[in-house]
Amino acid sequence: MHCILVDAYSSGRFLPAALAKHGATCTHVQSSATLPDFYLRTFPKDAFAPQDALVHDGDLDALTEKLLARAPDFIVAGAESGVDLVDQLAPRLGLPSHAAATARVRRDKYEMAAAVRAHGLRAPDTLRTGSFDTALAWAKGHGRWPLVVKPIDSAGTDNVHFARNTVELCTAFDQIMHSANLMGVQNRAAVLQEYLAGTEYFANTVSVHGRHHVAEIWRYHKRLGPHGAAVYDYEEPVAPDDPAARTLRSYLLPVLDALGVRHGPAHSEIMLTDRGPVLIESGARIAGSILPDVVDRCFGTDHVELTAKALCDPAGFERWAGQPYQLRTGLRYISLIAPRAGRLTSFAGFDRLRELKSFAALNLGVEVGDTVQPTVDSATSPGTCYLLHDDPAQIESDYRTLREWEQTGELYRLTSADSPIDSTELPVARR
Repeated sequence: MHCILVDAYSSGRFLPAALAKHGATCTHVQSSATLPDFYLRTFPKDAFAPQDALVHDGDLDALTEKLLARAPDFIVAGAESGVDLVDQLAPRLGLPSHAAATARVRRDKYEMAAAVRAHGLRAPDTLRTGSFDTALAWAKGHGRWPLVVKPIDSAGTDNVHFARNTVELCTAFDQIMHSANLMGVQNRAAVLQEYLAGTEYFANTVSVHGRHHVAEIWRYHKRLGPHGAAVYDYEEPVAPDDPAARTLRSYLLPVLDALGVRHGPAHSEIMLTDRGPVLIESGARIAGSILPDVVDRCFGTDHVELTAKALCDPAGFERWAGQPYQLRTGLRYISLIAPRAGRLTSFAGFDRLRELKSFAALNLGVEVGDTVQPTVDSATSPGTCYLLHDDPAQIESDYRTLREWEQTGELYRLTSADSPIDSTELPVARR
C-alpha cells in the first residue's frame, strides 16, 4: 500500500509511522512552497528521502503525473493547510475522496454554516464579507453583541475575536483584513457569526466511504487574551456515556454528511447550547497538536492510529466503526500560556514540570534562542503539557501549580520580560 500524505505537520507528522505499522509507505507533498514556519518547523526536514518529498509549485497536472507513477492507494491531509490540495488531487488520482461538489464547504466557514443549515441542522447566523460597511450593517441588523469575527478559512484561534461593540468590530475586521491566515494566504474576507452561549466541545472522527466513527470527544476550556482573542487553556475527554457525548454524536454524524466528509479523519468543534448542539467549524484532517502515545494511554487508541487503520484496512473498519471509545484514566491537555516576551535561554524551567505527580509528556514548539511572545492565540503558545492520573484532584492540583510557575517566571527562562497578559478564564461559552 502507498499513501500520498499532504502536509504532515503538527499531529500529521505521526502518520508516517502509524501507516508503516500497517505496511504502508508514503510520499509526502508540501502543499505550497510558501507555507509559513508555523507548520514547517513541526516536521523533521529529513523525515523523507528527497525523491519521496515533493513540493507543489502550482502545476497540478505535473504533480498529478508524478503521483500517479507511484500507484497510490489513498491520500490524506495531515494538517489544515493540506485539505484543499487533497480535495483537488483525490479525484485526479482515482482515490477514495470526500464529495467533490462540497469542497469549499470544508474550508470556507460561511459556506460550511450554510451547508449545515441546508440539511436542517443548527448552524450559527453567519456573514462573509470583505467590506466593513457591509459587516457593520449586518451587525446592526443582527442586534446582539458580542459577535465572533474571524478569517474565512484559517484554523485554531488564529485571529478569532469577540467584538462587543462597533469599535471592537472595526478593530477586529481591520486586523483580519490586513493579515494572512495560518497557511500564509492573505485574508480576502472576514466571517461574522452570532455568539453562541454554551459549552464548547470537539470531536475527532474517522470516515470510510461515508460511514463515520467517533474516536473521542473532548471539552474545551479557554481564556480571554489581549484584544478579545481566545486563548486555549486546557482540554479534557468526555466519557462516552455522558449525556453530552450522546447528544453531540447524534448531531455530528449528519453534519459530516452535510459537509461531504466521506474518507479520512476530521476534527469538529461544536457548541452545546440551550437550543442543542451547533457546529462552530470542522476540518477534514487530523486533530492538531496531539501526542498520540499519551492519548493512547487514556483511550487505548488515538486519532492518528485510527486514521491509519481505517485507510489501510477499509474492510476491517466495518468491524469496529461505531463502537464507543473507552476512558482508562484521567487526562488533561494543557496549552502553555507565556505571560511575557523574551528570548528563551534554557529548557531548565520546563524540567520542573516533571516534578508534577501527574506529568505525562511535554511537547514544545520553541527552541533555546527563540523569542517567546506573549500567548495571544494557538500559534503563539510555546507548547503543550499532558497530565495523566487516575485521581482528578491530583490533575487539578498539578494544573494549578503549572499555571503558578508560568506567572512567577519559573517555566520560561527569558532574557527580558514585558507586562503579563490578562489570562482571566472566560466562561466556557466563549470561543
